[in-house]
Order: sequence, then structure tokens, then C-alpha cells
Amino acid sequence: MRRRTGGRPERPAEPPADGPAGWNVDERQPKYLRIHSELRQRITSGHWPPGSPLPSQRELADEFGVSVMTLRQALQLLTDEGLIETRHGSGTFAAAHYAYDLGHLRSFASDLSAQGAEITTKLLAAQTATPPPDVAARLGTDGEVLRLRRLRLSGGRPLIVQTSYLPAALAHVVEPGNLGRLGLYTLLAEHGLTIARAHESISPATLGTHDARDLARPARSPALLSHRISFTAAGVPLVDDHALLPADSVVVTVNRSAERLEVNYTLTG
Repeated sequence: MRRRTGGRPERPAEPPADGPAGWNVDERQPKYLRIHSELRQRITSGHWPPGSPLPSQRELADEFGVSVMTLRQALQLLTDEGLIETRHGSGTFAAAHYAYDLGHLRSFASDLSAQGAEITTKLLAAQTATPPPDVAARLGTDGEVLRLRRLRLSGGRPLIVQTSYLPAALAHVVEPGNLGRLGLYTLLAEHGLTIARAHESISPATLGTHDARDLARPARSPALLSHRISFTAAGVPLVDDHALLPADSVVVTVNRSAERLEVNYTLTG
């Protein structure tokens, strides 16, 4: 007979958790989600570096004590996140991946470099020019602006092309020779112009002829356009930035909870 506590029967002992020895699991989660979490941690921690092969599906299924079908559900989630890639006849490999956290106020290059990505910057143009009307309105100017166009590369592969507009008075601050060495935010901060907040929107786009050529992609390829306006603490707009990310090298992931919302770009290689 079971003992009763507070009028309710005592719950039977939980069955032992499956999976690798020492693996702390939550039995309320479906098995494929627990496997996804464990494999994701191995990839993001560097246990399987970018480009390295994962064990075979049968080996992984045996390790976690599940069927190959269940294992494939976990692998599909990793594929959707851009963390792994399958090469026909060769197996499954960890993909090059760097999360760009929209919660920080660092530039693209600074945020990715801080995570270990080997990002290089090629300055395509730096000149004063007449801005488009909408840019002039956002920067509050009726004259010329400084126009910067930069290409971000990883391992020699073009990943992002950025066109940034700044007040023309900042031309002496943003010297072209320093842009390949320091991020734009860093250069501004060194001259007492610290970026305190930014408004950013992300929208679908297609690559025009000029952008496609710089990114080495076909014209009208799908892409994401990140449009960011950056302000000083006093609310003065300093940078009107437009960054194009080809759809074949970026995934947007969202982690939601009751307390917070995290949105990340994941650049895949």
C-alpha cells in the first residue's frame, strides 16, 4: 500500500534518464530536443570545430539510445539553424557559424570578430556625396554627407556589403586608412562621439547589379537588409547604415522566454 501525504498518493520514482553517462536531462522534454541541445552545445563550444565531421547518424543514435529517425529530427533543427551541413557522400559537418547579437551596440565586424570570426574589411568607397532624400532627413542635413561603402569578408568570402552615411563634418574623424583596422563605432568613440543607442530594422531584399557584383552573387539573389540608425546619448543621429547579407550565408534565429527576447544573425559558411 502506498503512503499518502497531504491526501495525495506519493509519486513513483522517476525512471532513469537515457543518454550518455553524466548527461543531465529533463524527462519532460522530447528526446530529439534534448539531443539537439547537447549537439548544439558541442558545436558552439568548439568540441566540433567548423568544417569537422560529426559521427555517423548510427553512432550518434547509439550514443543517445534512440532511433535514427529521432536523431534525424535533432539534426534537422541544427541544419535549420545553420550549425551543420550535409555533404552527399561525405557525411555531416559542423558549419562555420557566428552569431550577431542584435542586443549589442557593436558594429557587425566588431561583434563577429569578438566571437573569433576572422573578418576582414575592404573599403570600396569613401567620399562626400549628395545623400538620398530619406537619408538627408534622418541625419537632419540639407548638404553633402560622408558616404562609406565597405565589404566584409570571412576567409576571403564576401559576407556583408555596407553603405554608411555620416555628417560630412565627420570626414576628418573617419580616415579611410583606419577603417580596415578599427570599427566605425570605435573610431567615433575615440573622438568623443560614443554611440549610445540605435534603431534597427531587418527586411527581405534582393541584390541589385552593383551589390551582387561586390558580393560575388547572382543579381536579384535573395538577401536580408539591416537598416540601422545610430545616435549619441544626446539623441544626435550620427550613422545611417544599410547592410546587405546574402540569404545563402545568414539565418535569423530567435530565442523567446517570458522575460526576454534574443534575436541573432547566424552567418554560415
